[in-house]
Amino acid sequence: MDPVSNMSFATRLRSFEDQWPDHQTSARQLAALGHVCDRPPLESLQEGSRCVDCGIFLPKQPSVEALEGSITTNSPITFHKPKCTRLQMRMPLEASRAILDYSSLVNRWEQRSRAVAPSSRPQAEVRQTSGLFSLPTELRLQIYSYILPSLSEVTKIVPLHRDSSRMITKAGFDRPGPRDKTKANLLLACKAIYIEALDLLYSNTTFKVDATRSLYLFLRNIGHVGRQMLRAIDVTCGQREDAVAFALLGACGELKSVTIRLARPKLLLPMAPLWVADGVACLLALSGLDEVKFGECGKTHMDMSDEKPDAGVLRRELTRPKGAPSGVREVDGILDL
Repeated sequence: MDPVSNMSFATRLRSFEDQWPDHQTSARQLAALGHVCDRPPLESLQEGSRCVDCGIFLPKQPSVEALEGSITTNSPITFHKPKCTRLQMRMPLEASRAILDYSSLVNRWEQRSRAVAPSSRPQAEVRQTSGLFSLPTELRLQIYSYILPSLSEVTKIVPLHRDSSRMITKAGFDRPGPRDKTKANLLLACKAIYIEALDLLYSNTTFKVDATRSLYLFLRNIGHVGRQMLRAIDVTCGQREDAVAFALLGACGELKSVTIRLARPKLLLPMAPLWVADGVACLLALSGLDEVKFGECGKTHMDMSDEKPDAGVLRRELTRPKGAPSGVREVDGILDL
């Protein structure tokens, strides 16, 4: 087997580390899709990435715009040539619109907050003259809680309609009549309020999705700021979007809790297809979590659960300190589980 095409996710991701330090979000997604950092012959002087199987080259800038920008404006990008084996991993970038009820507000404020360093967590350090900021932070947060849309402790996120990339809360989906979006206007008051109020929405909420496609679209549409505030996710996995969704989840710096719902008793079964193997590799690349739980899928009695041996491997890997080496051995680019 070609040693290049057999590179593991971790090896592919390492090829980007020194070359794309400011665009690790894009690097993680490209590595999950089977790309490595590369450039064509020196005379073109063009940075980019190349698929390890079909060899298609993508310049860096269009990739970054497609993988870090708003999916409301991105045009589709071709990551692989036809018949490439990496097409087994699906990239849900077909839709033209997005997302949560207050997503347009998030996108507008992200565009006005470009001075925030990509690798740092947003801070509301803007000089304020309003009397509101003379109040203790705890009191301001309480005021915000009276105004913002209320989210349940576990808030389910669903597509607005079949095959849509626009995601809304299940409560909003089920509510009859037009949805009231005026409460979210608080996020447009100023940058400091935006950061504090958005953090309040994420800090005590577990967002639940029924598919990794929905997880990916949710993560893309909450943007860099939202991803750095996300604390807890409940996800049903085992689909062809697993790899890119879990790769992007790894860019959520404050993530502390994950509930995994997997409709099989082992992470990897014998002769697992490529999309399964890479999905598991990207999941095991997560680290620094405080809590890993397992939930039922409601379809089978063979779900991943605490009683299964692989559950211990998953919990050990995901709760290891950030930057600590993985305890899973790789053999010819394949995880030895």
